[in-house]
Amino acid sequence: MIAGPARGQEIPSPFAAALDEAVAAARAGDREKAAALLLKLSEEYPDEPSTFYNLALTYEFDADGKRYRGDTLSLAASYYQRALALDPLFTPARLNIGVIWHRLGYLEEAAREYRLVVKGGGEFTPRGENNLALVLRAEGRPKEAEAVLTKSKASYEDASRVRLLALLAEDAGEVGRAILLWKRALALDDNPALSALAFKHLQALRGY
Repeated sequence: MIAGPARGQEIPSPFAAALDEAVAAARAGDREKAAALLLKLSEEYPDEPSTFYNLALTYEFDADGKRYRGDTLSLAASYYQRALALDPLFTPARLNIGVIWHRLGYLEEAAREYRLVVKGGGEFTPRGENNLALVLRAEGRPKEAEAVLTKSKASYEDASRVRLLALLAEDAGEVGRAILLWKRALALDDNPALSALAFKHLQALRGY
């Protein structure tokens, strides 16, 4: 769970201590305690977006970092929205709410949030671009998805991006290009599960 102050603000030490206690409770799996502490903080510090951000995380992820389902995600989204209402430049909150909309099938809303992440620049831009490309692919807009993925000169040095480009090539029936891209992804990736995925696609394409 990531906790942090609003941009450009100093958090008073009592707030920081209480926030740390809530985050520790969430990490230990005590969601009820974490939520109670954070709700109390939100009443005491109503202008502090990190409280609502961490509330959202508490309802989005379990102690093992796995995402909950259903109504819990909708509640998490509502807290991300409150954090963003206080600080529209709170990029982690914007990226996470995009992921929730994406998982719940609200593709237009997810694309809107991902575009704002990309527009804002910074360390979350590559993830925002990848997620936006996934949404565009799901919407049947492969050319736009490819354009997003190939904006950077370093696109072909990122394994996750190359995998997405390979899938787009498969979608378009470009077998030769897809094979080259899966080979490239395989060369870049050191994750056994993802390497196995690349092998699976290569085998299928060679037998096409």
